[in-house]
Order: sequence, then structure tokens, then C-alpha cells
Amino acid sequence: MRILHTAATYAPSLDGVAEIVRNISERLVRRGHDVHVATGAMDSEAFREQLNGVHVHRFKARGNLALGMHGETQRYLEFVGSGHWDILVNHSLHVWPTDLLLKDIGSYPWPSVLVTQGLVDEDPLHWEYYSTIPRYLPAYFKWIRVSHSTAELSFAKKFNIPIPPVITNGVDMDEWSRPPLGLRQSWRIGPRPWVVNVSNHSPVKNHNLFFQLAKSLPNLGAHFTLIAGTYPMNKWGLGRFGISGGCAYQCRLRSALSPEAVQLSVNLRRAEVVSAIKEANVVVSTSRKEANSIVLLESMAAGIPWVSFDVGSARENEGGIVAANFSEMVEAVIELSQNPRLRERLGAAGRAQVVVKHDWDGIVDQYEQLYDMALGSKAQVMSPA
Repeated sequence: MRILHTAATYAPSLDGVAEIVRNISERLVRRGHDVHVATGAMDSEAFREQLNGVHVHRFKARGNLALGMHGETQRYLEFVGSGHWDILVNHSLHVWPTDLLLKDIGSYPWPSVLVTQGLVDEDPLHWEYYSTIPRYLPAYFKWIRVSHSTAELSFAKKFNIPIPPVITNGVDMDEWSRPPLGLRQSWRIGPRPWVVNVSNHSPVKNHNLFFQLAKSLPNLGAHFTLIAGTYPMNKWGLGRFGISGGCAYQCRLRSALSPEAVQLSVNLRRAEVVSAIKEANVVVSTSRKEANSIVLLESMAAGIPWVSFDVGSARENEGGIVAANFSEMVEAVIELSQNPRLRERLGAAGRAQVVVKHDWDGIVDQYEQLYDMALGSKAQVMSPA
């Protein structure tokens, strides 16, 4: 099967969608499929390369249909149109790789699938945009969401359209079975309780609350680490001008003013991120918007308890505590830091759920079956009467 996945970001980026598309793509390659990914490009990245068997095609484009799209949009359209794909899969709405194709999605000779990682339809900037989406959805063979607790449900009810089925996100169980790197020693953390937040620089991640959390618990004796990745300006190609975005600058300033409160770690290798989660006592998500958080799933795979606000699929997950507000988050972190039996119990429950429901190999089985169904449906439509 010749497959084209589109996503605004892809490896070596470590953000959620990039990791999701990478895991699906690489596993499909191992099953003998010819997989291509169309994605954005930074100055340091090759326009075309092969990563672990996946053909990656990069375009200097940015924006979305709501705010305008710029860059190599025509080159991207020509690439998609000349690919002779068996199936096209758009990951996410309100990103240029999907939005550039919406008006013509039904005219291509191959079936298409849309996978959304939550919606931002409550943002006034996107209201008009989302009001147009129902007209495009019938052209897709299937619309997929990644959690039962996402904005897609209310969106479908609002516009009286079928509720999309769920294919959840996953983790690489082999990756989470490897021994840790010993970061507690090399980072001089020692045996103290270690509280970790892993998230990109973005206003929705609420990094300021993580700093507040650390300052609220001076007597806990814990070490707080914020492992931050990319930021929105990266997607727009502005990083080369030194523009990191407000959250990135604010976190640097907060960390510089209170280095004893929160350690800010950036540009870590994937192996270091994995090891930090595995060696932590608690993983905290301060995000105010998620679909199906990869970080929560990864903490579950590591057997490390998590604390999160009630966003996205948090309530669908075992292995952690859902906090209704900041005060409850503080209390949860205290309890987990001081109660090893509770940490062990929650960690085991989270790990058990991941093994059953979130192993990427099982999830890719579902995607492969979906693609086969789409091909069969298209062939039936095109066959002579």
C-alpha cells in the first residue's frame, strides 16, 4: 500500500502529533507498506529524506485556513496531486497540510482519512473556520478521533453530523522497557522526590502553574523539572530570527529568577526525556487543553503516577489523579511524593492499561484495517456496474 500521511510537524520534532505520526508510519513500513509523510521544514532540515524507512517530504509552509497560509503551498499541492497514493491521511485540522487540501479532498482518485487530535473550535479566531468543516467531512472515507472525551463529540452534536469513531494513541512498549540512564545521579537530584512536567512551550500548557506548584511546596524537599520542547513560533519558521514565543521567554525568566524552584531543561534527546519520566516520582500536566495526552500515556508505560487537570482523556486513564483545580493538584503532588505505596499502586494500574489498550502495534492494526476498508470501498465505487 502506498500511503501518504500529512502533519504539520514530524521527527525529529518530539511534539505529540509528530510522535503519533512517526510511530504509525514506521510500523506500517515494517509491515511492508510504502509510507510517505508530508510535513513542515526548518532551515536545518533536508527537503527530502528517509527516516527509519519513511519517506519524509518537507515544505516551507505555515498557517491555516482561518489565519491564512503562506510559503511553498503550490509545491505541496503539486506533490500531493502527483503522488498516485493508495490512501491519503490528514492528521489534525486548522493546520496547513490539511487545510490546503480541504476544498479538493473529494476530487482525488484515492480515498482520504481525517484524524483529529482535538479541536480548538471555542477560539473566536476559528469559529467561522469550523463552521465550514461539516461541508468537507463527507468527502473523507472516515473521520477518526483519538479519545472519547474530546471536543469532536460536542462539535458533531452541534452540527448534527455522525460522531467519529475512536482510535486511541499509544506508546512504544519496547522503549519503555529499557533501563533508565541514571539522570538522578548525573543531574545531581539524588533521592529527593522528583516532580516532572514534559510539554512544549505553548500558552495552553500553563507552564506558569508548574512554577507556582514548585513555589507552593518549599517544604516538600522535592526537585521540580520542566522538560520543554518546541514552541508555536517554530511552526511559523520564526525561530531563525530568534523569536521563541512568549511562553519560552517567560519560562527562561522564571527559571533564572528562581533556579532553586524549577530546573528548565530544553533540547533533550528522546532517550533523556524517557529516562526522566521513568526516574521521576510524579509526572504533572498543567495543560488546560488536551485530546489524548501522550505524556500521560508515557508516564503510565513507565509505571509512574501522574496528576492532571480534567482535560481530554485524563478521566479515561488509570494510573493517576485528576485534579479539579490548582489546590487539588498541590494536594495530589504532596500525597504522591510522600506515599510510595500509592505511587506503586497507581503506577501498576497505569502500566496495565497501557499494555492492554495503548501498545502502538495493536493501534496500528486498527489503522491498517481502516486503510484496507477505505481501499475496498473506493474499488467498489469505481468498479463497472
